[in-house]
Amino acid sequence: MASGSESVGDLVALRLDDVGAASKQHEVYGITRIRVGALALPFPGNLLWLKYLPPIKRWAPYPELTAAQWGEILATLARAGARLTVAVTAGWVERDGRIVPFPVKFPAQARVLREGLDRGLLEIANHGYTHCVMEDGRFRPRLFSGNRPDHREFYDWLPESTHREHLHAAQGILGSWFGVPIETLVPPGNVLAPKTVAAAASVGIRFISRAGGAPVGAAAGITFVDSSRVLPFHDRDVVRGGLGYLGRLLDSRRGARFATLSELGRLQVAAR
Repeated sequence: MASGSESVGDLVALRLDDVGAASKQHEVYGITRIRVGALALPFPGNLLWLKYLPPIKRWAPYPELTAAQWGEILATLARAGARLTVAVTAGWVERDGRIVPFPVKFPAQARVLREGLDRGLLEIANHGYTHCVMEDGRFRPRLFSGNRPDHREFYDWLPESTHREHLHAAQGILGSWFGVPIETLVPPGNVLAPKTVAAAASVGIRFISRAGGAPVGAAAGITFVDSSRVLPFHDRDVVRGGLGYLGRLLDSRRGARFATLSELGRLQVAAR
C-alpha cells in the first residue's frame, strides 16, 4: 500500500466503473448523425428498435461481468502487481422500479469482489445507489428517443434529500457487505452538485473521482483526486474487449504504478 511518505511520481489510479449498474440494461440510445465526407447527416438512430442494433446502438444492453470473469481480473491484477478501484452501483434498478441490493442481485460476483478486497487488490468505491433518475420512470428505454441524460444520478435540480438518501443507502449496502468504510465516490457520468459533495462528506466519503474536479461550493474535508492521474474504464469495455482488455490497458502505461483512488488521494493530502 502507498504511504504518505511516498511521492506521487508515476502513480496512476486504475478505476473500473458501472459494476452493478442497471444502466447496462436500461440506458438505450443510438447514433443520430452519420458522417459522409465532411458532412454529419441526421440519422433516426433512436427510432423504435434501431437503437438496439449494432453498430447503431451506443450503450446498452450488455451483461454484468460474471464471477469467473472477476476471478480472471483478480489474477491479471496480481500478476501485474496492480490495484484497482471498482466503482459499484449499490442498487440494481429493475424495470418495474424495484431496487435490489448489489450483493442480492449478484451474490457470486459480490463474493469475488470481497475476496479481491481481502487480498489487497481492490478498493470498492460508491458509484451511486441507482445510477439513474428514478422519478416518473425516466430511466426506462423509450420508443422514439434515447434516455442517456436520465442515467446520471446526482443532478443539481434533484432535491437535496435525494442526494442524501441515495448516498446513505449506497454506503449502507456496500459498507455492510464489504465490511470496510467506503471512502471514495465516483459519481455516475461525472455529474454531481455541491449538495452531492456535502451529502458525501456527511456519510464518510473522503475522496471523489470525476472528470472536471470540484464544483463551486464543494464541502471541506473532501479531496478531489487528480483526474490527470486516473485511468478510467467501464465494465462494458471488458465485456466487449474480452478478458485481455485489462492486460492491454496495463501494458499501455508501462512503467506506471497502478494504485487505488484512495491511495492517490491520501498522497495528495500528504503533499499539501
